[in-house]
Amino acid sequence: MKIYSQRLCLEPLKPDHAELLFNGLQSASIYKFIEDVRPQSIQSLRDRYIVLARRQSPDGTEIWLNWAVWSVVEKCYIGYVQATITIDNSAILGYVLFPNFWRKGYAREAVKCMINYLIETYQNLVFRAEVDVENHRSITLLHNLGFVKSKILKNVESNQYELNHEVQYRKS
Repeated sequence: MKIYSQRLCLEPLKPDHAELLFNGLQSASIYKFIEDVRPQSIQSLRDRYIVLARRQSPDGTEIWLNWAVWSVVEKCYIGYVQATITIDNSAILGYVLFPNFWRKGYAREAVKCMINYLIETYQNLVFRAEVDVENHRSITLLHNLGFVKSKILKNVESNQYELNHEVQYRKS
């Protein structure tokens, strides 16, 4: 089911989105603060999206919700948002916007749209997000959405095999 906000359409992620999102996911600046790595090919991204499109973990204990973000204004895909619903009723949120669309309010709008959908669809969720302590834009975004700091996670291994510190944010 597609979800709409004022300027965006969140489309359930499908394998066909791989070709549409691949170029935007090539920017190295996207991966400075997240554990993910740049996709090596459209086919590898398609293979990943095939798994994600199942919308649940292989053991069935988590619900995987992923959306490609289409900007009505820009007339293109600008990133993706995701939520993992766990057995303890947590919704672990993630979001990636392509650098050309940073600082335009799209991330806030997309994440807020996703949260509103989750509130309407699931009962009593606690929202969580883990953010590198140096990722000030993401921290500001979470504060603006009403998240509060819940704990510090020290020495978290990154995709560059470095140890970083992360902050976990929560919203009920």
